[in-house]
Amino acid sequence: MKKNEKRLVLILIVIAIIIIAVLVKVKNKDNKPGGNGDGNNGANEEFVQILEDGTKLNVSDKLSETKTFSNYEVSNIQLTEQDGQSLILADVKNIGNEKAGIVLVDIILLDKDGNEIVKIGGIIGETEPGQTVQLNAAATVDFANAYDFRIQVTEQKEE
Repeated sequence: MKKNEKRLVLILIVIAIIIIAVLVKVKNKDNKPGGNGDGNNGANEEFVQILEDGTKLNVSDKLSETKTFSNYEVSNIQLTEQDGQSLILADVKNIGNEKAGIVLVDIILLDKDGNEIVKIGGIIGETEPGQTVQLNAAATVDFANAYDFRIQVTEQKEE
């Protein structure tokens, strides 16, 4: 084989390796959670964005709206799922005029049609008027694709 032929074969091999590497990269991107690599899980999870670490983050505008119940205001709600563990975090502010004792609540997650997806228990600690505390509720179910939520008091314990 002549020197030019060897050079041509080497160039073709390098080009083939580059093409294979690009194809493998594209295939792996399509197989990651989110399918097309756009950070969204497709039509079956329209309110979910997949973060780089694989965490599902709920992006529903309705879910993130500030809501009130009893003498509380709920804001900054965040709903995530990772490794089969879903987590709800929210700020809860006592908007009443009196100190509130411990309150047991049900967080009811709803789909786009207003149907209940799941009901999760939560606890709001004692709060002074105007005080904000964090609500933290978790479950071992993936409910990251919720559209909205409501909260209802199940029991209020006096101080």
